[in-house]
Formats: sequence, structure tokens, C-alpha cells
Amino acid sequence: MAATGDSSNVENAKVENDADNSDWMSKLPEKLRCEPLKNIAIPGSHDSFSYTLDLNTPVSPSSPDTVRNLVSAFGNMAKKIVYSWSVTQSLTFRQQLDRGIRYFDLRVSTMNGKPELYFVHGLYGAEVGTCLREIKAWTDEHPKEVIFLDFNHLYEMQEADHEQLVATLLSVFDSKLCPVINIETTALNVLWEKGWQVLVFYHHHGIVQDHPELWSGDFMPSVWPNVTEAPKMVNLLEAHFTRGRPPGKFYVSQGVLTPTGTTVLQYISRSLKDVFALIAIKNVQYFMKDKAVGPKGLNIIIADFVEMGDFIPSVLALNHKA
Repeated sequence: MAATGDSSNVENAKVENDADNSDWMSKLPEKLRCEPLKNIAIPGSHDSFSYTLDLNTPVSPSSPDTVRNLVSAFGNMAKKIVYSWSVTQSLTFRQQLDRGIRYFDLRVSTMNGKPELYFVHGLYGAEVGTCLREIKAWTDEHPKEVIFLDFNHLYEMQEADHEQLVATLLSVFDSKLCPVINIETTALNVLWEKGWQVLVFYHHHGIVQDHPELWSGDFMPSVWPNVTEAPKMVNLLEAHFTRGRPPGKFYVSQGVLTPTGTTVLQYISRSLKDVFALIAIKNVQYFMKDKAVGPKGLNIIIADFVEMGDFIPSVLALNHKA
């Protein structure tokens, strides 16, 4: 049974945790510093960049035709609704990193008439290179922290656009990029020795084959419940956990609830944060409470509005269970 399935129970209980976890990896027990990163618990954010979404931009390629038609018919009024249900994070990349987030869920697209690439979710967000440089600057200040960048949705990108993105990644992170190595050797002590701080997962086989600095998306399977009800989310996460992780890979558990068109209409004057965020976090915390880390344990757990509740501390606590 899940913690609760009624958003009304938590509407007025939006506790935010602002603890500084900016160097939590360097403070892990020595035993865990020698473990592959797939065997430790890592907090992540869902649609990590969505705090940058801009109401003044067009509807993004990731949006269904129904959304495009609504915005075409009703203009800014409809766009505000899209915005309210597309924003999944309040914190900047730097703020997320300071709180302890180490996995970023990234979706990128071209924009008509613009040479740059942009983050997208419903609408367009910030230019990709600007955000990557912000992340790189943070890694310079925290040389023992390791970050996962998961480029898992790449919209309307031709080969030249992919090469542009890869060139930006190589230029920004340079020697900090961890090349594809045996996953069993991706332990913190190994990465520290090499000066590697960033693992990039790129979900495009053709591009990955030409760049040893990019990890295939196959190394990062992700369980997306795709439901609107918290008990169903917990049940699906439990079912996948019981079934067991695929060997030799990292593993993402998505502690998120996904709105449908019906959901948006039912709560049309509200937002994803108001309706789903804390209820999902409370329930993913419930899911985690009897779990541990290790080859068969939890690895990367992600959520919306990661500062809410005790999401990040709950994930990090898994690394200190006896």
C-alpha cells in the first residue's frame, strides 16, 4: 500500500529541504568509494532544465498535436496552461547540484530560425551550451563530485546538429569526460585518479559509435511508471525492482506522476507542482524505505521539484544503511 493517493492531503504541506549536499560523494564511506557507481544511490531530477522554460517561445517538438492545436486556437491562455504542466523543477542546475542532485534528465531540440540548440519540454528553455558551462563551472569548484548527463530525447536534429551538440560537450567538459569503460570500474576512486567528473549518455547509436567519450543510452535503462495515481506508481516501481535490474548497467527509477489531458482539464487552473509533486515524492520515499544499494539495489532515483519533502536526503540515506 502506498503512502497516500490523495493530493488534497498534502496541498498545504509543501516542505522544502535546503540542506547543503554539495560534496556528498567525497564524504561517502570508504567502502562505497570503491564500488561501481551503479551500486550506490544517486538522486536525480526529472526534466532537469525545465526551470528555464520560456512562455514567449513556441510550443516545442515534444508536444502532441492536441497541445499545438489548443495553443493555435487560444494563444497565450493555452500556452500558460502548457507552461504550468511542463515545468517540473524550480531550482537552477547549480542549486540542484548544491542540494545533491547528480543525475540530469535532458531533452534537446533545434528551433526554427536559430543556430543554437535548446532544452525543451512542452515549450523551449535555455540554450544548451550556456547551461553546460554553468555545470562545468560547478564541477571546477567540487572536483570529487561526479555528474550524469542523460541526453535521452533529441528532437528534430540532423547529423550536423548532433555533431554540434557533441562538439559543445567535448569543448566544455574536455578532460572531465569519463570515456566508456568497464562499468564495474566506474568507482569514485578510479574516476578521481583520472580527473573524470562527467558521464554523458547519448541516445543516438550512430553518434555514439563515433565518440568514445559518449555512453550509449543502453547503459541507462529507466523505469517510467506513466501513471497519474501514486499507488500505481509505487506498484510499478516495486514490480520492476522485484523483477531485478539488468546486469552491467546503471538504473533509473522515476518517482514521478505523469498528467494526461484529462488531468490537465480537471485541474486547469493549477499546475503539476500543485497537484502531483509532493504526493509523488512522499510515495517514492515510501517505495525507498525498505530498499538498499548494491548490484540488486536502487541506483538513480529521480523526481519532480526535488527540493520538496525529504526526497534528496532519503536517497542519500540509502548509502549509509547498515
